[in-house]
Amino acid sequence: MVVLLPLKGGGRVKRTSDALLLPFLRAARGAESDRLLSQLLTEHAEPLITAIIGNKLGSSVTPPLSRERLDTEDVHSEAVTHLLARLDDCKSNPHDSSISDFRGYVAVLTYNACSAYLRQKYPQRWRLKNRLRYLLTHWREFALWEHEAHCWLGGFAVWHGQKIEVGCRAKLQTLREDSPVLMVTGNLSGSVQQASLTDLLTAIFRWLRSPAELDELVSTVADLQGIKDQMVVSVAGGEQFGDAPAQLTDPRMSLATEVEQRLFLQRLWVEIGELPVRQRVALLLSLRDAQGSVIALLPLTGVASIRQIADALSMGADELARLWNELPLDDVAISARLGVTRQQVINLRKSARERLGRRCQTLGK
Repeated sequence: MVVLLPLKGGGRVKRTSDALLLPFLRAARGAESDRLLSQLLTEHAEPLITAIIGNKLGSSVTPPLSRERLDTEDVHSEAVTHLLARLDDCKSNPHDSSISDFRGYVAVLTYNACSAYLRQKYPQRWRLKNRLRYLLTHWREFALWEHEAHCWLGGFAVWHGQKIEVGCRAKLQTLREDSPVLMVTGNLSGSVQQASLTDLLTAIFRWLRSPAELDELVSTVADLQGIKDQMVVSVAGGEQFGDAPAQLTDPRMSLATEVEQRLFLQRLWVEIGELPVRQRVALLLSLRDAQGSVIALLPLTGVASIRQIADALSMGADELARLWNELPLDDVAISARLGVTRQQVINLRKSARERLGRRCQTLGK
């Protein structure tokens, strides 16, 4: 689809929408339009969003039902919500809005959502990253360049455009565990903790003999200089709560820790039961981790039985049993069950997390 944008002084310029969007943009609002929108999201947008969040936030290794898992799911929902709003704007105002590169737009939108999350959760680390970025772009001996999409490398200016040496990440991990090597092979004078960022970067690059990813440099410098953020987690809507049990079970854990975690999950389950029915359905039927549905863990840990879960979902135990192997459901399937739109499912789940976030302030007390 080609839209005409007004130019200063009169006239118009053509902007072409991505071919992926054309069937959706051309379809009249209704069932066919909704189907095409769902296809756009499930086949093209959501796999990319999930991959980027997994890469930037490490969600694939986050324990199920942990605050970090809820946070990354909120980042996912935020990205989808903004995307849906933009697509609706494109459909309603085809002459004023278009997306020429759909996957590129989704990627930028998701990276921005991840950045906003990290900026809120790790303010000290974020400030350090900005300081390093400034040095790498303004100090003539250093350089910062994009190696791949959204993958930034830093190093000496003479290295500009080079790739990372094999084993670079492992070497940086070794450096974090044995910082005195910088004083020998990196020619760093004085302590690592008191060194200026310029001197520390110079020593790291001399020792490493290779460019490094910006995020890895941030982690390394933060560890070397003892820069840490207080672990305060936002579940949704800015609501925060302190440290609380994250994993369900671990054979290395003490009995006291396991009991504490189970009590936390039991209290969390009680709070879920206080949510409105549609919020419970939107939340519980979509809970997932790297292995699949999180609901399956509730009976295994003794937190809730199949019948109790079915009651919370306002369905019979037999119906839940038939549905069990299909869990977790995507938002389209949940919207069909509730008789609402996909956007309303996202809003219901977000409202549920906001309420749980407020209640979670007291769960760890």
